Amino acid sequence: MLIGMSAACASDASPAFSVDQLKRDTRILSSDAFEGRAPLSAGEDKAIAYIGAAMHAAGLKPGAHGSFLQAVPLVQTETLADPTPRFEVTGNARTVAFSYGKDITLNTRRNLSRVALPGTDVLFVGYGIHAPERHWDDYEGVDVRGKTVLILVNDPDWQNPLGVGAFGGAAMTYYGRWTYKYEEAARQGAAAAIIVHSDAAAGYPFSVLTSSLSGPRVSLDHSNEPLLVEAWITRAGAEKLVALAGERLDSLTKAAGTPGFRARSLGIAARFDFKVNARTGMSNNVVGVLPGKTHPDEYVLYTAHWDHLGRCRPDDKGDDICNGAIDNASGVAGLLELARAFHRKGGAGRSVIFMATTGEEYGLLGSQYYATHPLYPLAHTVADIDIDPLSYMLGATRDISLVADQTELARTVREAAAAQGRTVTPDTLPEAGMRYRSDTLSFSRAGLPVVVLGNGIDVIGKPSGWGSRQLDDYVTHRYHQPSDAYDPHWDWSGAVQDLDLYFGIGLRLAEGRDWPNWFANDEFRAARDAVLKAACSDATSASGPSRCSSP
Repeated sequence: MLIGMSAACASDASPAFSVDQLKRDTRILSSDAFEGRAPLSAGEDKAIAYIGAAMHAAGLKPGAHGSFLQAVPLVQTETLADPTPRFEVTGNARTVAFSYGKDITLNTRRNLSRVALPGTDVLFVGYGIHAPERHWDDYEGVDVRGKTVLILVNDPDWQNPLGVGAFGGAAMTYYGRWTYKYEEAARQGAAAAIIVHSDAAAGYPFSVLTSSLSGPRVSLDHSNEPLLVEAWITRAGAEKLVALAGERLDSLTKAAGTPGFRARSLGIAARFDFKVNARTGMSNNVVGVLPGKTHPDEYVLYTAHWDHLGRCRPDDKGDDICNGAIDNASGVAGLLELARAFHRKGGAGRSVIFMATTGEEYGLLGSQYYATHPLYPLAHTVADIDIDPLSYMLGATRDISLVADQTELARTVREAAAAQGRTVTPDTLPEAGMRYRSDTLSFSRAGLPVVVLGNGIDVIGKPSGWGSRQLDDYVTHRYHQPSDAYDPHWDWSGAVQDLDLYFGIGLRLAEGRDWPNWFANDEFRAARDAVLKAACSDATSASGPSRCSSP
């Protein structure tokens, strides 16, 4: 069945999308046969073979030096449950043991068979942020080398109204993301980093972490970093931990949100001991390209991550496969259907790259590797448009959320949405930091402008608030859990509507001559300017005055 959008929603350029093909790709990729699509697993082998074959059938050219596969070297580690991982804290002549999986998660990204870290001093470092441009340094005046740091998730002003505070209030910055907390702790030389979880500050329940972290974890090679342990602790667990130092977590949290906060030792010692199953291996990004008709050396990039969590903590029915149907088999199905649509159209002026990335669920690994080992120069790439996920639950909406609205791409998004009769709204969950939770972060840090869309919530034919309630239910009961499985009863009209929008955005960029940039005050603008300046100073790499005159 081929369908386009209704006259009320469709743009004149809307292609027909096959709902049957979308269903088939999503159902197959999220089936138990693919075992949750974990990197470096048999599920990966099946997934990349399926996606590569689909790209070939869609008429794409191999995008990685004659192959559809770009190899990504990874380290895989799994914290073993037997013997039980141990985390103990000693203070004031008392030793308290914390329950693995209930109170705390314990992981490493080092290629080791055992992590044994005895008696390390624990320092409370507030939000663990080093941001000179914001006049904030939680590590100032303390030496955390070889020690354990206790860190609060999110930004210091996350409970403020939007726009109020050094970090923008409710809108999470990259400094608030858990990935940054570990990265900065490693740069500071810490041996272990424990992030304090709360549903409100993190944006998801602790069950998401226990499910996500219970099986094998993959990462880029961190062998040369000092950080041995990456942990999360529940808020109740953190309260128990700091009580051993005679402190209250509420008081520490309040102090950490105050300008001029200084980290300090808690006068307690942490001991870690757990076994690890570790190995190295090669995962893969799957890359296809549709060469441009007039400017083949300029590129528009579409991405969607193919990976999920593989086998995870069993649910109450014994299901231990996190199928990732919505997150993100749906996005890959959309990516493939967009490739077919562009091929049926005969391509565009610029080349269009379609990439299914690996390791997004484990720290944006495939996109991070591509951003530092690009197959096509980032200076010649207009933008990244990421699909994670498609809207398979709600149905068609009157609105769409633009999460990353700090670039000149916002105009293109609004034009494409207006052609559908949709309104573009700001990020509906700025406190969740969605701008920093997808593969677009890897490209943003390299300077490439990105498009990150969130769900529309004003669902046609449904009462006010219904869309938000459905999304909340998904996050609580299915996100990163075995219950994120294919459902034949989904309403696919929202998925088709989103595909029409993604197509309209990409087509405008691929047929245009603009080189959108980040806004002047955005944190990623300097990186893009540096990339363009370096490329345009080399006459052999400059592809035209429009790019090299970009402000």
